[in-house]
Amino acid sequence: MANLDTYTAVKTGLFVRIQIDEYRTTSGGAYSEQVLRFSTYDDTKVINTESYVPLGRLLNITSSTSEIRPTGDSITVTLSGIPTDAIAEIVYSKIKGAPIEIHRGYFQINGTQIGDYEGKFFGSINNYSIQEEYDVESRTASNLIILECNNIVNTLEQKISGRKTNPQSQKTFYSTDTSMDRVPALKNSKFDFGAP
Repeated sequence: MANLDTYTAVKTGLFVRIQIDEYRTTSGGAYSEQVLRFSTYDDTKVINTESYVPLGRLLNITSSTSEIRPTGDSITVTLSGIPTDAIAEIVYSKIKGAPIEIHRGYFQINGTQIGDYEGKFFGSINNYSIQEEYDVESRTASNLIILECNNIVNTLEQKISGRKTNPQSQKTFYSTDTSMDRVPALKNSKFDFGAP
C-alpha cells in the first residue's frame, strides 16, 4: 500500500478492466473477445501495458470499506453519458459473468504517481441495467449503464462442489473401485442403528 504520510494533498483514480469473451456490436455480428478499460482519472494511464481511457465524472463506482478479512460485498459501476448507438454493444454482447477488476492509484497533485496500483475489487458482472434520462427542454437523452458486480469471494461462497454418491460418479474418478456399486440397492432401505 502506498505510504501517504508525507503528502498534504493527493488525488486518486479508479481503473476498471472488463474482459468480455463474447462481444459484438450488432445482433447478427460475430462474437469476438473485447477488453474494456476506463478510469475516473483525468489522463490516460498505462497499467501492465494496457491503456485506461479517462471517463472522469461519467464513471461512478460505489464506495467500499477496507477490511482485514475478505468479504463478499458487491459493487455497482455506473457509466453515464453513453451515446444511444453504443447501447447496442452492451445489449448484443454477453456481459453477464464477465470478469471485472478495479485498481486504485494514488497521485500527487502534479500527476506523479505514488506507489503501485492496488487491487480494490475483483469479481464478475452479475447483472446490468440500462436507464435513459430524457431532458424535455433541450430534447436530448442520455443513457446510464449500471453494472452490478459480485465480489470473487461471494462467487466462491455460492459455488457448489462435491460429488454424487453413486457408482457412475465413483467410476469417473476411480475406474476400478467397487465401493459404491451397492449404493443403488441400498437406496430407500431402513437401517436400525444401535439395535442389539
